[in-house]
This record gives sequence, C-alpha cells and structure tokens, in this order.
Amino acid sequence: MRDPNKIQSVVRGLRILELFGKDSPSQTLTEIAAKIGLNKTTTQRFLYTLVWLGYLKRQEDKKYILAPKVISLGFSFLSSCNLLEKAESYLLKLSSYLNKTVNLAILDDIDTLFIYRKEVKIFLKFDLPPGSKLPAYAGSLGKVLLAGLNDEALKERIGRMKFYSITPKTISSQKALWQDILKTRKRGYGICDQELSMDLYSVAVPLINKDGEVVAAINVSMEHKYKFKQHLKLIIKELIKAGQSISSILGYEGQYPRFRK
Repeated sequence: MRDPNKIQSVVRGLRILELFGKDSPSQTLTEIAAKIGLNKTTTQRFLYTLVWLGYLKRQEDKKYILAPKVISLGFSFLSSCNLLEKAESYLLKLSSYLNKTVNLAILDDIDTLFIYRKEVKIFLKFDLPPGSKLPAYAGSLGKVLLAGLNDEALKERIGRMKFYSITPKTISSQKALWQDILKTRKRGYGICDQELSMDLYSVAVPLINKDGEVVAAINVSMEHKYKFKQHLKLIIKELIKAGQSISSILGYEGQYPRFRK
C-alpha cells in the first residue's frame, strides 16, 4: 500500500543519485532507466532536473556523473553535527599511540559510510577516502552501527541485504549476521576477522549521543597476527577509552560501551 505522505518523485530522484558509486561512476540514460525501472522519457526529465540543480553532470559522451554539489551536501551534514570536529583529535592521538589505522563511520541504510580515515597500513586493494562505502555486514564498524538499531529496524535492514563473499571469511547469511550482532551487543564492541581482507583484523566501538543512540562508530585496523597477541588487549582498551571520551563530548553519560535495546 502506497504511503500518501511520501512524494514519489523525490524518492525517485534520490534513488537515481544513489545509483552512482565507485563501481558505477558514470552511466548512460539507458542504464539509469533500466536500474530505476522507468521509461527513458521520464528518466530523462529526472536527469535534466538533477543536472539543472547541479547534482549531476552530463559529459560529452552523454554519460552522467555526480557533480560537486553532491559532495557539498555531505560536508554540510558533517559540519552541522560537528561529529568529525569533535572526534578527530582523539582519533589522531589513538592512531599515533598505537601506530594503527583508525576510521570513523556512520550507517547509511545498509552500508557503512566512511567520514574519516587515518591510514597507517594498507590492507585493501582499494582506497577508502571520506564518502566511501562498504557493506555493513562485512566489517567491525558496520556491525557496531547495526547493533545500535532496535530489533525491528535491524531485521528490516538485514532482510534487504544481498550478501557476497569479499573473502572466504565474509559473513554470507542473515542468520550468521544476526548472531554476530548479538555477540557485538553483549561484548560492547564489534570484530572483523579476515572478512574484508585475509590480512586484516579490526575492532570497533560505538559513539553514543546524549539520548543513548549510536550515531557513529570508530575502529582500529591491524594485521591479523595481532588477534593472537597480548597487545590486542591494549588496543581494545585504548579504543574503548577514545570511544568513551568522544561519546562524553556528544553528551552521553551512561555505561560504556553499551547498546540500548
């Protein structure tokens, strides 16, 4: 049943923008129409409007790409919530002290959206600059962000996920992800054990606001060998300390780390 309060044209316009990503940076009218499920004439009108507004650009080869105005929206969001400004000094200190890569991310529907990265060692075959996305089921950040949802919202989002194996260790089913998130809630932090790279092990904790909501997550990425070392306890301790400090700045005063049920 259609929601009478939802403006379908706005939904379609935003869905078109969401089609553009790292795997599909430029697309033709035909490709966009097929993906969005509209005829070419209607799709052309949406594209014309998005170009006119400055969110898309039409190239000489007639393919469409995202325009800089889309990026300005993202930075406007970051500026409005002051999250990066409040967290950056703690993340730099954490990375420097541990000599490890640290990340800050938020949940974008069923994806992890990176908004800050201090890289020390490269583990993946691709870069993860601010604005990059990874499937939430595959990493420690995503698991923490999903763990912050209530059960109803969590089930709905997991139900829309399409699992694919990035490595042989990647979670590949709804049931396995659900169980992993329950463990994340219980221990207070998320773990990624070779799910994005066979060389990578990472641990993430939530950033919690004054209302007890998980608004973001931070993690430390390290070589998989650290899973078996005593040094891992220090890494987790320092990560939790940083997460608690940032959460305190965001107004959270309760037990940490903790996920509200």
